[in-house]
Amino acid sequence: MQTITWKHPCFFCKRPIQRGKPTLTFATDRPELLGICHATCGATKYRYGYFQTCPPDFLSEERVSFLVQLYYTLYSLPGGEQPNHELRMCLAEFLHDYPGSITNALASLKKFLDRYKQWSRVWLYHGDLETDFLRTLGQIQKAAREEPVGIEMDFRKS
Repeated sequence: MQTITWKHPCFFCKRPIQRGKPTLTFATDRPELLGICHATCGATKYRYGYFQTCPPDFLSEERVSFLVQLYYTLYSLPGGEQPNHELRMCLAEFLHDYPGSITNALASLKKFLDRYKQWSRVWLYHGDLETDFLRTLGQIQKAAREEPVGIEMDFRKS
């Protein structure tokens, strides 16, 4: 298993990452971790998915695999004002507090619903959002277990 830590080369500029908030870079059209980059290097490259870490932090192989599958699923769902875009927005809210949100996924669903009411948008979701949200998280977890990435992030080391 590969461990990514400080001094790992940036995916974009190839310089070592020595401080700041290292950012995981994901493909959006397939479940794949492309690498890690400086927060500033990925800031203007919109075709990728990004997850910014907050060192000192550790992400196990299981959590990295979960993120790979989550980003792929997130970008495959409808967005904008398309019908059923609410599931994508709900997963984005879940991702905002990850990895803490994994312990209580329904709290992030409630937070999303509370925010959605404040935005005064038309509800376009057909079906039961809670059931679909939990089902989607289960499918992501299953895919992460079946296709581990073999990489962990450990920014506790110097």
